Parts: sequence; structure tokens; C-alpha cells
Amino acid sequence: MNRAKEIFIKAKKNVFNSNFGLYESLIKGDGLDFREIKEYENEDLRRINYKASAKSGELKANVFNETKQMNVVVVLALSSSLKFGSSRLKLDLAAEIFALLSLATTMGKNLLFPVVFSNKPELFYEPVSDENEIYEITKDILNLNTFKKEIDFKKLSEFLNSVIKRKAAVFLISDFLEEIDLSEISYQNDVYAVVLRDFFEENLTTLNDVDLINPFNGDKFEANLDEISIKRYKKLLKIHDEKLKEHFLQNKVSFGKIYTNDEPLSKLIQIARR
Repeated sequence: MNRAKEIFIKAKKNVFNSNFGLYESLIKGDGLDFREIKEYENEDLRRINYKASAKSGELKANVFNETKQMNVVVVLALSSSLKFGSSRLKLDLAAEIFALLSLATTMGKNLLFPVVFSNKPELFYEPVSDENEIYEITKDILNLNTFKKEIDFKKLSEFLNSVIKRKAAVFLISDFLEEIDLSEISYQNDVYAVVLRDFFEENLTTLNDVDLINPFNGDKFEANLDEISIKRYKKLLKIHDEKLKEHFLQNKVSFGKIYTNDEPLSKLIQIARR
């Protein structure tokens, strides 16, 4: 069985055998028609009407008719660094996450817009609703050429703002090792950042005379990963990730890390429900 088929079957099984569904996890208003206000009964905290609660002195909740379709945009931010992994490639993990999110979206009868973007659109599809299409896109992702690819989040923001016509749930799948600015995307949309990482890239060990290739320009070079250089690398990565977290929080972006040795389903649920 080819890898795309393995990922697709596993994702489909996980979606249908779990309580994971974007329809339940992500609705914050765009897919809802307001109906009435009632007593709060241990429901979704996001539906509490604080103004009505303050007036009555009792917790009140909004009741909606859940009839509208949501726009769900699943974006793979393509860069050369995705072709890395100690247990599996980050690109392989990205393909599984794409399949999970896409199948959950179509199961909830919402509109799915798949996007693969580097510094330009690599793949862009009209609204997808068919499982066979999701499988084909999963296969396309696994076959992507990542060599010399770099993600440009500014251009991605401009592209998404040009194609998203109304509020959407936007999932960004990336290792987020670059500088980012998601303020424009998050201003009108609910944004979820799925941060892909490999345990080894955050926990380097000493290695001597290592032959390396820069995946962004193809340059080959030899390096020694001694304790001093590893300590400096870890410090820089920590600073980068702290800035990344601060940016997510400032722009109300739900986020979480998923490692290549993780089973992504439970981590996705946590990100989706924050």
C-alpha cells in the first residue's frame, strides 16, 4: 500500500472513530444563526452571554440554529525545512494533519479550501467536498518538491485575503521557523497554527565532521556540532519560539506543537478547542 493511501485510511478511521469534528470544535459564530438566550447549562463556554448574565445575575447562554456552512481553509506553508525528520519527515506529518482536518471539515458538511503556499501559490483548489479529492491532494502533498522552497507569510496573507470572501477558520500547517506576521489573516478570521517540529531539531547532540546541505540554496558544507554551537543554537531557537508564542497570543491565534513522533489527532483537538 502506498504511503498516501496509508495516511488517508488512518485519518479517515480516526475522524470517524473519535469525537473530533470541526463543526463541534470550532464554531464561534460564523456558522450560526442566533435564536434566543436561555439559562446556561454547562455548555460551551464560548456561548455564554456575559451582558445578559450581568443583567440577570445568573449565567445566560446564546442558543443558535447551526445551519450555515463554514469556510475552512487548510494551508500548508511549504518550505525546504519540512523535508527533515528523525522518526518521520515533517512533510509526512503535514500530509496526515491535512487529511485529518480535511475529512473532519467535509464530515461536518462545511466548505474546504486546500492551499499549498511557499512564496507563491503551489497548489490551490476550489471548494472540495469529495473524499477522493482529499486523497489525491494528500498524495500531491507527499510528492511536493521542497528543494529551495521558502515560505513568505506576507505574500501568503495577501493571497488568503484575496481569496477568502467571508470569515473562515484558517489552519496554518508549518514548522514556523521563519519570521511571521499573521495579523492581517487573524483580523477577520479564526486562525489555528499547527506547529510541526522534530524532537531532534530541538534537542541536538554533539556530532563531528557532519556533511550538511542547505536545503534553501543547495550549498554543501562540513560542520562540527560541539557543545558550544549546540548551546547557542538552542538559545536562538528558544528566543524565536518565545517571540512566536507572543505573536500568536497578541493576534488571538490558537496554536500548538505537534512532533513527528506524535499521534496528531489528540494534539489537533487541543488546538481546535482552545
